[in-house]
Amino acid sequence: MEEVIKLAVIGSPISHSLSPKIHKMFAESLGIDISYEALHVEPVDFEESVRSLFQKGYTGLNVTLPLKQLASEFADNQSEESRLCGSANTLWKQGSAIYADSTDGRGLINDFQKQNVELKDKDVILLGSGGSARAILPSLLKKNPKRISILNRSEDKALALADKFSQSQQRIQVRSISEKLNFKPDIVINSTSASTLKQDILLPDDIFYEEAFFYDLSYSKDRTSFIEMAISSGVRQCSDGIGMLIEQAALSFEIWTSMKPKTDSIKQSIFS
Repeated sequence: MEEVIKLAVIGSPISHSLSPKIHKMFAESLGIDISYEALHVEPVDFEESVRSLFQKGYTGLNVTLPLKQLASEFADNQSEESRLCGSANTLWKQGSAIYADSTDGRGLINDFQKQNVELKDKDVILLGSGGSARAILPSLLKKNPKRISILNRSEDKALALADKFSQSQQRIQVRSISEKLNFKPDIVINSTSASTLKQDILLPDDIFYEEAFFYDLSYSKDRTSFIEMAISSGVRQCSDGIGMLIEQAALSFEIWTSMKPKTDSIKQSIFS
């Protein structure tokens, strides 16, 4: 009898997490046995909790807010992506060493590809400059967009984020969220928590170009407030972040099990 692969997601809060459901669906589709728990862990308990879980035989951990930066700093070895964005959502142990990766950005790119959204030579607007924006920027830049314009309420925070990627400075622009765009964006990505918090986002009037693709990193069974705003402003192609959530989970699952799950059917049934 094969041993059950023990996995978990840690964060605070954690009860809302869809990760246990997604990973159990992956395992079922591949015919392997896993356990996957959602565990409440506060930042002050992070290191002790992670060490304890690996000592108890856990194969891998997903890490969510507010622990992603701690996870990257704590690991003995970081992937290039984790090092660049300064965060990690995936941990595993090899020998005595703990490894960290950030699969968020690659998950976003995989979801874009499934929706036939090309980034090369495109004008991209990134709303927000927090941890979610930082996690996806390396992957966005690798796809060679024409320009990424970061819009944020605090220009200082946006400038600090742009400085982290100074090697790509010529392709990153920081703009005030209240200033007119005066160009037509191809892709608009919301990385703020406004949709999750059911808050409106102050945006330039000319951001709502009907031919642009609007993407919200937040997700919901119903439309997020950002997607509602885009549709009501005439935007025709929109998506929330449920596809990214599933794709980043698939990448974590493959790291831990060396098995690549199919993701298409998961998206249809995740909220059922």
